Amino acid sequence: MGERGRDTEFELTDVTTVFEKREDHAEPLTASEVAEALGCSRRTALNKLHELATRTDLTSKKVGGRSRVWWIPIHT
Repeated sequence: MGERGRDTEFELTDVTTVFEKREDHAEPLTASEVAEALGCSRRTALNKLHELATRTDLTSKKVGGRSRVWWIPIHT
């Protein structure tokens, strides 16, 4: 994978990979954590998270005034 920069396009699978590679699959992530893992801006990560939430079962929850956490539910 080349060096990521301003013109880098991120696919939805890039975002889901961040969730899948965690040690604890039940732990939710913030948009900032996803952005750090991808090497992109928080806004880019947030846009992808919102898009994933409309297309998949990615779920989020507000946990403060402006904070939100995201996770993929574990179905048993």
